[in-house]
Amino acid sequence: MRYQQFFWDFDGTLVNTYPGMVQAFGEALVACGVNDFEIDEEDIYRTMRQHSLGRAYQRFTAEFRVDRNRLTKIYEQLAAPLLNEATAFAGVADLLATITAAGGRNFLLTHRDHRALDRLTALNLNQFFSGYVTKDDAYPRKPDPTSLLALCEQYGVDKQTAIMIGDRNLDVAAGHRAGMAGALFDPEHLIVDESQPEIRVIHFAELQDWLFAV
Repeated sequence: MRYQQFFWDFDGTLVNTYPGMVQAFGEALVACGVNDFEIDEEDIYRTMRQHSLGRAYQRFTAEFRVDRNRLTKIYEQLAAPLLNEATAFAGVADLLATITAAGGRNFLLTHRDHRALDRLTALNLNQFFSGYVTKDDAYPRKPDPTSLLALCEQYGVDKQTAIMIGDRNLDVAAGHRAGMAGALFDPEHLIVDESQPEIRVIHFAELQDWLFAV
């Protein structure tokens, strides 16, 4: 196995939460007074995937001249129950199980709160994780590597044997800044590669083949 320690992003990597996020964001804009015919869900999705939810707030509050605090509050209320409908990406469960069976360890690093852990439990994926950092731990956001370094220290991780896996450049950048490798999951080729990941994949089967090719 090419690496032994695996650090995973949650949204858009392990679990496809974007459909619910985009739906909630669009509905929140409408609730803030934006006409629904002005809302382009594909544009919202691309902004979230290529950048972040924060960038979506920044861009669309300026574009539609709505209050960010109000939009945020409504969005969070609408998005919370939709998390329960989010499914794991194809191949995730198999890869996590294969890693643990081979003696590797998986860790979760997410900007989402404890509800990410609840969803992993509901999807029967929590059994494959040795540790985690969520929003509740109040570390600086990625690409700041502080949370990764804290997990490495807590669990005795040799960073030379570790890789950070995520769906955005900031995930890979966080891994590199922590002294580990990075893998970019980009199922729709939407990401402009600025982070120079060790590997870029559109399916987790590709990542599994690469990890176990040595």
